[in-house]
Amino acid sequence: MAEASTLGSTISKHFLKCIICSDAFSDPRALPCLHPFCCECLEHWAKSCSNDNSIVSCPLCKKTYRIPEEEGIKGFPVHFLVTNLKDTVGKAKQKTASTNHCENHKGKELEYFCENCGCAACSDCGILDPAHKDHSFIQLKEASKQQSSSLDNLTRRVGIVKEKYTTAIQETQQVKQNLDRNINAKIQAIDEARNEHMQQVDNLVRAYKQNVYNKREENTRAIEQIEEKLQVDLATLRSSTELASNVIESGSDSDIISLYPSLSSSLQQICESQPTPVGWDSSNLGQIKLEPPQPTSVDLPSLEQLICSKLHITNTSSQCIQVSHQTRKLLMKPVDAANFIPPETANHFSRQDHLKSTDMPETSQGPNFRLFSKFRSTTSTKHSTQPSAGKKWKECGQIKTTPECKFPTGIVIHHNGDIVLTSRIAPVTVFSKNGNFKHVIKGSPSNIADIAISPSNQYIIPGEYGKNEFYIYDSEGVLVSTTSTYDVIYQTSSPKTVAVDSTGRIIVGLGCDDHKSMSIHQPDGTLILEHETKSSPRFLTCTPDDNLIIAFDDDTLQVMDQLGYNARIIKPPPGIKSWQPQNVCCSKQGELFVGNGGFPKAVYRYVYKGGKYKYLDCITTMDYTPDGIALSADDQELFVVDYCLHLVKIFK
Repeated sequence: MAEASTLGSTISKHFLKCIICSDAFSDPRALPCLHPFCCECLEHWAKSCSNDNSIVSCPLCKKTYRIPEEEGIKGFPVHFLVTNLKDTVGKAKQKTASTNHCENHKGKELEYFCENCGCAACSDCGILDPAHKDHSFIQLKEASKQQSSSLDNLTRRVGIVKEKYTTAIQETQQVKQNLDRNINAKIQAIDEARNEHMQQVDNLVRAYKQNVYNKREENTRAIEQIEEKLQVDLATLRSSTELASNVIESGSDSDIISLYPSLSSSLQQICESQPTPVGWDSSNLGQIKLEPPQPTSVDLPSLEQLICSKLHITNTSSQCIQVSHQTRKLLMKPVDAANFIPPETANHFSRQDHLKSTDMPETSQGPNFRLFSKFRSTTSTKHSTQPSAGKKWKECGQIKTTPECKFPTGIVIHHNGDIVLTSRIAPVTVFSKNGNFKHVIKGSPSNIADIAISPSNQYIIPGEYGKNEFYIYDSEGVLVSTTSTYDVIYQTSSPKTVAVDSTGRIIVGLGCDDHKSMSIHQPDGTLILEHETKSSPRFLTCTPDDNLIIAFDDDTLQVMDQLGYNARIIKPPPGIKSWQPQNVCCSKQGELFVGNGGFPKAVYRYVYKGGKYKYLDCITTMDYTPDGIALSADDQELFVVDYCLHLVKIFK
């Protein structure tokens, strides 16, 4: 019996104590990893793991789990194994204390085991107790040995079942991984179908536009010929009328008699003439009648047909892709035929020109820029936005910040010319194109290096280091939402860079010690998908066709789609000593501007030719790393931030 007591003490010491409070379990709760903890202890522990009490990490294995929203920690299941074991040990201790001796024969020690009744007995039970008449008895130690062997066999069988469960869990995890890969492949196929459909729509729109332009030129020539003839006829009419008037006023009687036949005949013809020539049809020349562009036999597939083809789905008149409302809204919006705008006239939004004017009055209060040299307005619309591959960029001005906004770290230019700066020591600050202070985005973090503006005029700002979140502010600088980048919090996570594509989707690059990845979010911040990267994204921006240009911490510059596929390396300029791309900016025509933090420190320009980005020229060299690059709305001015000199250089 001493052995049973020792076993109970061992179990209580090693299996029935909470690791957090070191006391016996009280209302034990099981995390998904099956580690038990007191409910109250787990509640206190969760508060130290997350400010919003939505995440708890296991104190033993460090795995992170979401807390049930409705019930909180009590939503985790009761750990029945601990509860049952606790009850069993308690009952065993009570039984051990009270049953060392036979209850029927006081003073007699329990030495035997009745195989018929399945209980312990003393030496007098088989002789004096009628309840054990003709029963079979064995030594208590022998019975304990047999039952221990039986329990051992059952434990081994449970071990085999446990291995089966483990294998089943591994197979389930493999199925989940296969599902993720399959989903990613399907999304890629859908995006490919979208791009193909957009290209076909572009081609068709160009063909119709060319048809319109040809008809306009043809009708314009005909109208000009008619106008020219009318002008000649009008000149003749005026000449004849003036001659007749002069003869009447100044001519002699003989002049009138002699010129009357010819003048009267000429004026009579003019009176009977019509200003509109024969065959004139204003309805035909004033309107354009179009015909389908050649060849007319081309049958463009619909977007749904393309998606079905990419996904290998049979598409008939009664069968098509069935997707949820949110998925259809996400996939169809960029290429909706009713809302499609051809590339020639589309207002492609980018990091530099998303925000519309807030019409805020300019004021001289607050921080101000000081203009070192004059330069032309950044919002001029008189310049062509066509690529200027053969033209050189030249410095045309500088803007120096005041002490309130020293150490600028990032920049974005509003399409109305407003200058938005991030700073080492100040929150995000908005200035007018003339350098006058407009407003500060209150509560926005300092010491960040990137910011983006959405098509709906919202500021997208990454969180400070160690905060797994980014912020969405409206055009007035009022906080709209704080959004977590991922479902699982990594303690060292740090969103480094953000970008917004033409549809308003938000792309966040996150770098930390244990997780390097990107996440794609809907315009309201809802997570769409995430995927890991081999290196931390240092800076990223979107191209006009919504691909991503990413500068990684391993000093590579790559272009890829938003799923991370089709990645291609952008080669460094020839002849430089070290290549450390820090910042990236892309024009509406796809020209690329890259700030190098290596040597020489400079801003380099690339053009997109033959499906690749090719180095063209060096815009400027600097003494310090260019910490921010942005283009004006018309792509005519380039703004380069110099962190150490506290100024912004402007190139045209």
